[in-house]
Amino acid sequence: MKTTIKILMFFGVLFFAACADTDDMLTVIKPDGTCYREFTDDVSHHFITGDSVENNNPFPVEIDSTCEIRWRFRNSEWFTQYPVSKAMIDSVVKSNNSKDTVKPGVQKTPEMCFVVLRKNYASVEDMARNFKLKENHEWSKMKVKYSLDKKFRWFYTYYYYSETYPKLVTNFELPIENFMTKDEAQFWFTGQPNILKGMNGVEIREYVGKIEENFNKWYGQNMWNQEFKCLLSNYGQIKNKPVSVEKLESLRDTIFKTNVKDFDKIEMKDILNSYFKTDAFTVLWKGENSPMRKYEDSLDEQGYMTYFSKSFNYKLLLPGKVVQTENMVAQGDTIVWKLDAYRMALGDYTLEAQSRKTNVWAFILTCIIMLLAVGSFFWKPKK
Repeated sequence: MKTTIKILMFFGVLFFAACADTDDMLTVIKPDGTCYREFTDDVSHHFITGDSVENNNPFPVEIDSTCEIRWRFRNSEWFTQYPVSKAMIDSVVKSNNSKDTVKPGVQKTPEMCFVVLRKNYASVEDMARNFKLKENHEWSKMKVKYSLDKKFRWFYTYYYYSETYPKLVTNFELPIENFMTKDEAQFWFTGQPNILKGMNGVEIREYVGKIEENFNKWYGQNMWNQEFKCLLSNYGQIKNKPVSVEKLESLRDTIFKTNVKDFDKIEMKDILNSYFKTDAFTVLWKGENSPMRKYEDSLDEQGYMTYFSKSFNYKLLLPGKVVQTENMVAQGDTIVWKLDAYRMALGDYTLEAQSRKTNVWAFILTCIIMLLAVGSFFWKPKK
């Protein structure tokens, strides 16, 4: 079960080290309901010249005629031409380098261009229909729901925006609620609700450590159960069976609970041989084409695992002032979320925010009406 452990460790490392490949994504909603989505990155000169876009495209979307691209080299002016000739790139680099104040002998950073890629949409509905990640992106098949609700309230216009990312589809049979409370599970994967309120550092460390331990048990038991199912389906290949298939199936959970203590050392073959004091199970793992070896190799290809290799630093800018948000961090008027697959592990994950834009004209018009009303009260026509 070495592959199983490799995946388990991969699962945990991604969670704590945040080593997934991360893209910056900004969505801007304008007062009239139109919107655009931007991506930013440092790219090589090959991308700017349009040379082998498929190989040099660092962005999670395809480059096509709908894209607006701005770029600059270090502190140069912004350029909107794309693609450009190599001669132009060389000219910009040469001009910028001539102003470079880096001391002789000090190694300069690689010559990369900063690029802003924008896709414009007539509405949020238009974005929902037409925005797509490129086909080779791990999230390309994810069906995201978008919603914008605009409400006029005379002095203010309110904007309610949301994006809903679907729950990951796994073949786990045991619900996580068998190992921890629903709130603990939600906190572990999404950060909400805030179940740590009132705790000090020592208490938080102990409490979160227990949640982590229960998470490992939940994930490990599910992986064990999946491999055990494969084992049972191939149990007939063992000639001298140490126990009947019915008895073996009934012992699945008992063997896991009594023999799996250290997730770094799970090896189903050795555990079963030790438990039944035999070496009969070895045959199912013997050779690269053995059924259990094939199963363990296939674990790397499970669909849901690919989602964990990508994440987004997601930013949202709404008209006016942000007045209500969920699971986010506000940086001025920009709302920021960490968007990764963990937040979709237990259910649909929704990013939602509300903003309020002041209708200045409504205040001016109201003042004029009030002044006219007061004036009409005191003004008396001449007879």
